Amino acid sequence: MGENIDLLIVEDNESDAALVVRQLERAGYTVATARRVDRAAEFQVALGACAWSAVLCDYALPGFSPEEALAQVQASGLDLPFVVVSASLSDEEASRLMALGAHDYVHKHDLARLAPALSRSLAEARGRQARRDAEDGLRARDAHLRIWSEVVEGLHEGIVVTSLAGDILDCNPAFERITGYARAEVLGLNPRVLKSGRHDAAFYAGLWDALVTRGSWTGEVWNRRKSGEIYPERLALRAVRGADGLPSHYVGMFSDISREKQDQARLDYLTHHDPLTGFANRQLFMERLEQALERAAAGEGKAAVLLLDLDRFRRVNESLGQDAGDRLLQVMGERIAGCLKRRSSLARLGSDEFLLLITEFADADALAALARRILDELARPVTIGGQTLHMSASLGISVYPDDGGDAEHLLHAAEAARAQIRHGLGNRLHFFTPGMDTRARRWIAVESELRHALARGELQLYYQPMVCVRDGRVRTVEALLRWNSPELGWVSPAEFIPVAEESELIVAIGDWVLETACRQVRHWQDTGLPPIRVAVNVSAHQLAGGRLPERVREVLERSGIAPGQLEIELTESAMMSDSEHSARQVEAISRMGVSVSLDDFGTGYSSLAYLSRFALTKLKIDRSFVDGLTRDPKSSIIVDATLGLARGLGLRVVAEGVETEAQRELLAAAGCDALQGYLFSPPVAPAALGALIDRFAPAERYAKPRVFAVSA
Repeated sequence: MGENIDLLIVEDNESDAALVVRQLERAGYTVATARRVDRAAEFQVALGACAWSAVLCDYALPGFSPEEALAQVQASGLDLPFVVVSASLSDEEASRLMALGAHDYVHKHDLARLAPALSRSLAEARGRQARRDAEDGLRARDAHLRIWSEVVEGLHEGIVVTSLAGDILDCNPAFERITGYARAEVLGLNPRVLKSGRHDAAFYAGLWDALVTRGSWTGEVWNRRKSGEIYPERLALRAVRGADGLPSHYVGMFSDISREKQDQARLDYLTHHDPLTGFANRQLFMERLEQALERAAAGEGKAAVLLLDLDRFRRVNESLGQDAGDRLLQVMGERIAGCLKRRSSLARLGSDEFLLLITEFADADALAALARRILDELARPVTIGGQTLHMSASLGISVYPDDGGDAEHLLHAAEAARAQIRHGLGNRLHFFTPGMDTRARRWIAVESELRHALARGELQLYYQPMVCVRDGRVRTVEALLRWNSPELGWVSPAEFIPVAEESELIVAIGDWVLETACRQVRHWQDTGLPPIRVAVNVSAHQLAGGRLPERVREVLERSGIAPGQLEIELTESAMMSDSEHSARQVEAISRMGVSVSLDDFGTGYSSLAYLSRFALTKLKIDRSFVDGLTRDPKSSIIVDATLGLARGLGLRVVAEGVETEAQRELLAAAGCDALQGYLFSPPVAPAALGALIDRFAPAERYAKPRVFAVSA
């Protein structure tokens, strides 16, 4: 037989055990291992010591029966052929053992039957093992199929199985949910029932070519639901091969990517658009501008950039809140868009800045006309949160290729053009001209250094006396800001003050000026000088913040000077930008005993109706009128009118910019209360005022200003 076997022999006679082994070897078996045991404990140990082929058990053993041995084999779970070999085994006993589970029995006097009996038992054991393996395989396969069935049923992705001809054989619940078709509706149909019509024949030809030649295809397609809705899906197709290696089915797995596409579209939109107005952002605008310049360079059009910002927009945010400011930006953006042609592009850069790309215009005059139309639209009154606002804008224009050969230079030129009207009146436009770039760079340099000037101690206060016409004494000095920059040298206030106002550094600088001037007055007083008054200029930004009265009160308390030793100078434009708001603050300051003067009178709004509502103590005639006194009769008329108006309102009058004796005589004769100018002293550092100290006199109390009713 040539089969190798390992035998566990239960036998108390060693010679009989050897005889059994020789008999099997003569029959052709190769007995690799033969172990003899004759006790139950030994047998128990031996069972687990080797992968036995069979157990041969004697029937008549002292103290250990074949029934016990058979029970141990069965308890071990091993399926071993169990053959009883005995010299004294009756047929009845053999039948009983067979009924208990023995596989065969052989008489010792007929050992020729041992080999066939063992062969048959081994064959039956192998058969039983094969059946068990097959059953285990079936169970495992069933479990595997159940698991995959659960997976397929629970997938969010749709699955469809088709024949090679394309007939739908099966689908999962996700297929039904995504497509809207029930399983029973599509069985036997072709997947073309889902076609959207968005792909041409070439698309499907490429799909099928890949599926046939490579066995798979992956990509995105547009399909149609049962409802008719077209939707995008990510689809993977694969050929299923049979045992012969040839395709037998096709399987498609797909997912609805509508939400993904929507999210991506939203992300793309937010990446290129301003979320507040919906207009393009800087990135998208620059892309469009570069494309327009390429077309213009090829002779296919023109390109101009308009850059505008809203004047005094921050005050809207500060007074009405950010929500009102956002709504105002939306309204202004809509008005700008309404002035543009279809091919123009509008972008919001942030805050209150808007960019326009114009590609269809005849010449500079046409651009100017468009810009003026936009400014006029923006100037129309707008009601936000129950408040009627009057807005204006400043607009700079640059044109390709004269003002810049690429997008960045063209935008920079528009910024430089707009910068020319930053510190001027609003509602104006300006074309770029040579030299603006230099001025723009200077503006940036001044702003950069000014941001550090306070911390570095670069700012100084100079003082210019106001001389009383009546007795020639000095009771008030005006604090004037000066800046000596280590990088830029002495910078004129006419240059750095507008920069400070534009960048809003003016608020911090203004607070420093107020604090420093009051401390200086206190220092003079502590050194024995009379308690003179200091006049401090306050910007529109400080007034717009609404905290000016509070700030004045704090500074007076810290410095320890009397309220009558401080004078606040305000310009007409600062007070009139929000007259009700300004009037309340001016009245609060006046009630403290601090005088308030109107600076540069006649150069701003000059509205007598507004003027009568402010609690003022003094008017200052602007130097432009003083300068024309001796050569322009109109200046004399204005000065006389101002003095008459002041007397009627109970106000003192100071004329500034007095430089000649002739001017002094005319102003004194006209009735001015005090004069200020280089005729008496230029603005000087505190230590240089020594030449005038002997003329210092205590600040006289001004009459309490008449306070007119201010509507709430």
